[in-house]
Amino acid sequence: MNYSKLLTPYKIGKMQVKNRIVMAPMGLNAAHPDGTIDNDEIDYFEERAKGGTGLIIIGCQFLTKELAQGSLEGYLDKTHVIPQLTNLCETVKKYGTKISAQLSCGTGKNAFANMFGDPPVSASAIPSMFDPDLICHALDTEEIKQIMKQFAFSAKLLKDAGFDAIEIHAHAGYLVDQFMSDVWNKRNDEYGGTPEKRMRFPIEIVESIRSAVGGEIPILFRIACKHLFEGGRTIEETLPLMKMLEDAGVDAFDIDIGSYENIEYIFPPTYLGDACMRSICNVVRKTISVPILNAGNHTPETAVELIESGDADFVMMGRPLIADPHIVNKLIENRRDEIRPCIRCNEDCIGRIITRLTKISCSVNPVACFEKRIEMKKTENPKKVVVIGGGPGGMEAARTAALKG
Repeated sequence: MNYSKLLTPYKIGKMQVKNRIVMAPMGLNAAHPDGTIDNDEIDYFEERAKGGTGLIIIGCQFLTKELAQGSLEGYLDKTHVIPQLTNLCETVKKYGTKISAQLSCGTGKNAFANMFGDPPVSASAIPSMFDPDLICHALDTEEIKQIMKQFAFSAKLLKDAGFDAIEIHAHAGYLVDQFMSDVWNKRNDEYGGTPEKRMRFPIEIVESIRSAVGGEIPILFRIACKHLFEGGRTIEETLPLMKMLEDAGVDAFDIDIGSYENIEYIFPPTYLGDACMRSICNVVRKTISVPILNAGNHTPETAVELIESGDADFVMMGRPLIADPHIVNKLIENRRDEIRPCIRCNEDCIGRIITRLTKISCSVNPVACFEKRIEMKKTENPKKVVVIGGGPGGMEAARTAALKG
């Protein structure tokens, strides 16, 4: 297959991206309790930039420690986080890769309940996702105003650190989505009751960010086009909302489907098939005019097909780039057969965070998030090694020994 279309540049707003492959935002659970990111995180993203990725979107950076509700993804309420974020941006950019941060006001009802004894916040007083007996705290208008001020502060902080773009995290039924969707938004004030009022919260976020960063930095918006559960938002209901956001100044949409009520689409397994969220692209393309990014079990082949169809402008790869950070360079060098595939097991990229509360790794790439600590350097004293056994362990031992010389 000819992969050349994937390697062409394209713009989001005023930002020129060198190719069409975008690293999808995925949490690493690698930040420190003070909100700063870990050196392992910088090494991790450097390897993906070194591998040729056009744009990297780092996972959730929360506005405040309180809104992070226990998550170790970094938060942006103090300026002491800037130096480490600047190190990250400078490291990634030296490979010609653009970098964006995903900015979040929290997961709302989807936060792990009672981690600190307090109920999650939400648009309305609805049951918490993980403890239905615990009712969420409905944000009042003064709290919403404070969140908007914090969006402006955090966005300016990201700009000062050197990020090329900012993505608003509004998919999967997280807090922004809870305001946008009538299944969760039961308000009867200026932030609920009609589609236009429910959209006030996300539109004010766009306006707050734009006021802080100006017109040079593009704003992306991650949205689930349909929730896929009874009572959830349909794509027919989502399209007018996307048009409102485009009119408000959103420069690109990062689109997928699903929600925590239908969680298999949040972490799509193998049985959903390749490009399992591609079908929405053509429908969205007919409604909006800004660039479209699409995620969901993509391979290099489905990526080419999608870009060539014109239904999307960028293809998101999250877990595939965890498994093999050098996908783009291997395509450039005609080494497609050497790409290590993601097996979509979710064991170490998702399972380590949820069940063990530790940073991610990968079942087929154990170096992930430990790039500098487990470097494959050629030995100065080559030896012959006999490996007994041809199972996964034996094959990996042989491969590693060969790489070491």
